[in-house]
Amino acid sequence: MVENVRPALQELAFPKVSVSKETLDWLLEDEPSVQYFTLTGLMDHGENDRSVRDTRGRIGREGWAATILAKQKDGIYWENPESCYVPKWSSCAWQLAVLADIGLVGSDERIENSVEHYLHAHNVETGGFALRPRGSEGIKPHVCSTGNMIRSLAKFGYGQDERVVKAMDWLISEQLVDGGWNCFTEDGAKHGSFQATIEPLWALAAMFQIHPSMKRWEDAAAKGSEFLLRHRIYKSKRNDSPVLLEFLTIHYPMHYRYDFLHGLRVLSELGAKYDPRMGDAVNLLRQKRLPDGKWVLEGVYRGWRQSVGIHGGKAVSRPEEREAFTEGWGDGHTLQLEEAGKPSKWITLQALLTLKRLGILERLS
Repeated sequence: MVENVRPALQELAFPKVSVSKETLDWLLEDEPSVQYFTLTGLMDHGENDRSVRDTRGRIGREGWAATILAKQKDGIYWENPESCYVPKWSSCAWQLAVLADIGLVGSDERIENSVEHYLHAHNVETGGFALRPRGSEGIKPHVCSTGNMIRSLAKFGYGQDERVVKAMDWLISEQLVDGGWNCFTEDGAKHGSFQATIEPLWALAAMFQIHPSMKRWEDAAAKGSEFLLRHRIYKSKRNDSPVLLEFLTIHYPMHYRYDFLHGLRVLSELGAKYDPRMGDAVNLLRQKRLPDGKWVLEGVYRGWRQSVGIHGGKAVSRPEEREAFTEGWGDGHTLQLEEAGKPSKWITLQALLTLKRLGILERLS
């Protein structure tokens, strides 16, 4: 954890949030990933607790992780044997990012194979991870992709791997003067962006679990956290309005996107406690809570409509990847755990865990 990104807990301007037995029972119903993090994160059960061990062991054999793994090809990759980045969101990197987040262990042979496949294809020897696979013209590291994969690899147990540490060091070297990051510095960008900044911060939160005392990394985390706080999590400094309206909508998976809950979640995972500059975002989160104590999955980012990027595949993007649907299930290359527009166990869990880490959740009885 990073001590210098923990502002002192301020007197709250609102009551703490409580969790009902009905909500806890709902979270503990079936999905092992939700059960595991509810037991360990919300209820403070130890890793050696029998119920925790049993539940963790089911991740990958049942539920969301098992569904994702069932689509893996040859026990190594998803969708594209050449690139782990495209098509979005059905190729290897995006599956690994979600699997790491929902608690699948890296010792699973299918994960080990996929991780080595990714590192062979996308690791840049000088540090960082590239969008395009090895052998492509002009291969170079990319801020968002590097942050996303450092976080995933660290959670899978690769945080000591030289390639991952070197990638983290490269990412720190890309931090801008204002404390943020931007994926378009080669095009002249000098100001941090929310979407580019959240990935390095999330990576740091995961790496600090393995490297708790890295001064240079701690300084970067503090400056990056201050960047988000200075912008009150989702607002413009110029006129106090949301930078993008999509920042007000709760999504999952995040891929490389951003919203206000994701910002609060990452700051809290870095060790931050409630800061008055989080007030608007925390109030928004409270307002979105349903009367029964649950939160809705408000948006899911669409997968590509085709298997290649625009401009005949020369680009690694398509316009539809920025669009989120608000009801139902996606098709094609969409990666989705729960139905959009419905109460979500994962969103409810992350909201409660975030509030707990910020010091805004009542102690569970």
